[in-house]
Amino acid sequence: MILENLRGQEYDIHIAPFIKNGIVIDACVVFELIDGVISTRFSGTKLNELSDYQQILALLEIIKVKNDWSKFYITPHVLTEVFRYLRDKYRKRFNYKDIVKEIFPIFETMGDLPINKSDFLKKIDMNNPVIEAGDISIFVTADGFLGKKQKVAILTIDNGIKTRYAIEPCVLVLDYKNLALNYL
Repeated sequence: MILENLRGQEYDIHIAPFIKNGIVIDACVVFELIDGVISTRFSGTKLNELSDYQQILALLEIIKVKNDWSKFYITPHVLTEVFRYLRDKYRKRFNYKDIVKEIFPIFETMGDLPINKSDFLKKIDMNNPVIEAGDISIFVTADGFLGKKQKVAILTIDNGIKTRYAIEPCVLVLDYKNLALNYL
């Protein structure tokens, strides 16, 4: 289920049941968080409220998890994508070591769930083999919650993930761009 609008939503009924078990975070969201932290804390840039970074922070505040990274799950595959991104984009900066020290505690606090290779491989459509390891690991994680009849939330802007869980009543997809723009 995709949360389209925050206005009129009762937090305790429409949001809390999904985030109490955690929020699975996608790499595309973490990329924006990293870029925002670096822009604001290392480059001294003042970002406007419509920047991706500010939209994410606004959403996290609205759903009552701002700066509480223990509420999030990051899969090993997404973490690999994120560290590759961080290295490739920022390693040539003179303050790269400081950047890593600033970002690293976020990941230490996040939870993780093991991804079983067999479950991972079953998610690959052999007739149309799109192999996006981060997305597949999110599918395995979300489906693991579903298998236990638990609700979970996913923070993403990825259309493939949103489409997959659009009508799944036990998965709440949080698209920060749509939600923030509908709320601001």
